Amino acid sequence: MNISVFVQEYLRAAIRKPRQFLKARLARLCTICGYEGRFLDVGPRPEARCPNCSSKERDRIMGLYLRGNGIDMAGKNLLHFSAERPFFRLWRHNPGYVAGDIKISKVANAVVDITDIRFEDGHFDHLICHHVLEHVPDDTQGMRECFRVLKPGGTAFFSVPLDHSRPETWEPPAGMPAAEVERICGWDHVRLYGRDFPDKLAAVGFQVSEIRFSPEDGERHRLTEEHALDRQGLDRIFVCTR
Repeated sequence: MNISVFVQEYLRAAIRKPRQFLKARLARLCTICGYEGRFLDVGPRPEARCPNCSSKERDRIMGLYLRGNGIDMAGKNLLHFSAERPFFRLWRHNPGYVAGDIKISKVANAVVDITDIRFEDGHFDHLICHHVLEHVPDDTQGMRECFRVLKPGGTAFFSVPLDHSRPETWEPPAGMPAAEVERICGWDHVRLYGRDFPDKLAAVGFQVSEIRFSPEDGERHRLTEEHALDRQGLDRIFVCTR
């Protein structure tokens, strides 16, 4: 057990939503750290976070896929944008791991601009880009760069906030105030993706499929909660190969 993370997460949960501890909860199993027990609420999302490694729903979807497909990042060149803390803790000592962000942070070891990635073509075995592209004005260029730096046969994982009721991505009209864009799309987001998101990935050259799991896995590992926007539901993670 990761005692320091566990204590921190429980204290945070107790301060933010103390009444959650009055409810009986089933034991959940984290696909990343293997913790089995009570998960913690995050805002309106019941049982969203593992207290032992801080994983949230999309992290555990990713962890379930990696384990189920025997994907080991050890010895691999991996580019990970805006790294999630559970994975950063797992991989930060791997020599080929680049945890990139637009600025250095506690979960970044390199400054990387997704629209201008300073690595040669075909450098990375794997690439992870979760909830990043909705912040990027030129997301198509970001996707092109991800395709370029991925090795032939390599695998990239993408997710964005999706409005599943929209067949096409909504781009704000020129001149719309930022506050109005954020009201529609979410904080610091510059567009609202629709069901055409995988088509956008395919348009730059990726072969695209979606991670799927059983309802039993969804319940056992707590993968299926509602997200910040009501019109978002289950996080879709798209597996892309070059």
